[in-house]
Amino acid sequence: YKWLDKTFPGTAKRIIVKKLLLDQFVLTPPLLVIFFTGMSLMERQSSITEECHQKFWPTFARSCLFWIPAQTLNFVLVPPKFRVVYVGSCALAWVNILCWIKRQKMLSSS
Repeated sequence: YKWLDKTFPGTAKRIIVKKLLLDQFVLTPPLLVIFFTGMSLMERQSSITEECHQKFWPTFARSCLFWIPAQTLNFVLVPPKFRVVYVGSCALAWVNILCWIKRQKMLSSS
């Protein structure tokens, strides 16, 4: 967040949109791929990519529904010194959503 604030200073609409787009559409997709493939590796699934293929887009959509409003509040209202606490609290909620998504059954590939 220090880098984002230094690179995109201010709280004007245009700046907030840049921060949101970077956060959600550049940083989030690789994290979701790492999450699903990493979990598949640790669970020793026969296909480490199948779950990612099935759950990536629904998870990304939920991520947008959760994080875009949360980060908008973060960038507009939360003072920089409190952002770690705010985002940490949001992340606690998000990781529970992510665990719920992870536990959903996959469609049979046959």
